[in-house]
Amino acid sequence: MNKEKRIAEQVLRLVGGKENISHVFHCMTRLRFNLKDNGLANLEKIKEVEGVYGVQVAEGEIQVIIGAGVNSVYNAVLDLTGLEETESIDENLDSMLTENKQKKNIKWFINGIFSIFSSCLSPLVPLFVVIGIFNMIAVLIGPQFLNLVGEESDIYRNFYWVGQTILYFLPVLVGYTASRKFGSNTLITMVIACMLIYPNFVSLVGEGGSYTVYGIPAAAIEYSSSLIPIILIAWIQKYIEKFLNKYIPDVIKVILIPCGTIAIMLPLSFCILGPIGNYLGVGLGNLIFGLYDIAGPLETMLFGAFCVILTGTGISRPIFFIAMTTLFAAGQERAVMPIAMVVNNFIVMGLDLGYIIKTKSAKKKQFGITCFISSILGGVSEPSIFGIIFNNKRAMLTTIISGAVSGLYLGIMNVTYYSFGPSNILGVVGFFGGTQMNFIHGCIAAGIGFIAALIVMLLIYRDEKSE
Repeated sequence: MNKEKRIAEQVLRLVGGKENISHVFHCMTRLRFNLKDNGLANLEKIKEVEGVYGVQVAEGEIQVIIGAGVNSVYNAVLDLTGLEETESIDENLDSMLTENKQKKNIKWFINGIFSIFSSCLSPLVPLFVVIGIFNMIAVLIGPQFLNLVGEESDIYRNFYWVGQTILYFLPVLVGYTASRKFGSNTLITMVIACMLIYPNFVSLVGEGGSYTVYGIPAAAIEYSSSLIPIILIAWIQKYIEKFLNKYIPDVIKVILIPCGTIAIMLPLSFCILGPIGNYLGVGLGNLIFGLYDIAGPLETMLFGAFCVILTGTGISRPIFFIAMTTLFAAGQERAVMPIAMVVNNFIVMGLDLGYIIKTKSAKKKQFGITCFISSILGGVSEPSIFGIIFNNKRAMLTTIISGAVSGLYLGIMNVTYYSFGPSNILGVVGFFGGTQMNFIHGCIAAGIGFIAALIVMLLIYRDEKSE
């Protein structure tokens, strides 16, 4: 039995078995379970599974931290359970569970919202990395940096158009993941997303024209690169389809359900849900930029100081999703993403190197080397966070000091993050897209985080007996 299958078997048993799983997916480092009854999961036993770095409960999810090999473990989970990728099992299995259900209060509601964001966006992370890498190459060879080719050059377009295509058709991609999350008809959701960015409608919006659906005025909004509108649409579409399925005779369902769904969703999408989602996205963006405009360097210093801790506890996820919405809507973000996506990871790299140098145990040195390689090449910080930082208060103090210093520099220099890139040593590609000095200052901030973490670790770190 290979390692991934062994981990998958043990974790499945300890979360309550296949029958307890409502939804399972993964991000870059964690298996994420939406369970019907979280009380059936034995979190302490899961932590003891070899190959598991830790377990968290965040926004109602059971998150099992695997690291860079999470995709292989996820595939093993699918093989063992027979579940399709990101697909829920039959809800009729609810009767097999105990009655330890989550209380539906404001916390439950907020957790549900961010669980939805996570389910819809996490599968798209590899594409966000593609955007960062290809945009970096385009900017690097183009007139904005080395000026090797012009913007009219085909080689420039080859790379630039890849990132722009993913961003432009983001509603369609999110429509796919959102429909899988809610259980709505995927193809219909994707068709509605395509309608929102249909060239004729986009041109009409650009020209300031008006548009009605069945005589109802539709808001003239540009939906390309948007996230929230299509998530709301997929959610409501699910209930429209259930309603139609209940009352339409079986003999004509194949015709009337898809046609009826689109006919009903047209005014709902263009006149109600689309505008509401757009205004929510704009509002979240204004919230992020407003905080930055008021606090500036103080905001980035504080977020930088506690980013590692917030990441490890899962508290940063709501902040991160709001910032990501802003990034895709505005094409830039400077309050959260420069720290969360770049500087935070360089701090962990510097801390890992300091840990390798300072720790006296050969076993710990070996673990530190594993963490360092994972962070510098794979962009995986969880082994460092749960294996080093959360086990030693001096290591935690290191992240606070180095994060505050590098975050302050980011704020003073007004460094902007432009495109979602990898979280490893190439994370600085996210600073491409503006001026050359923005990229340089972003790299300097990352270097400050790395060097500060290394120096502080060398000065104050020592092994703790409780470790």
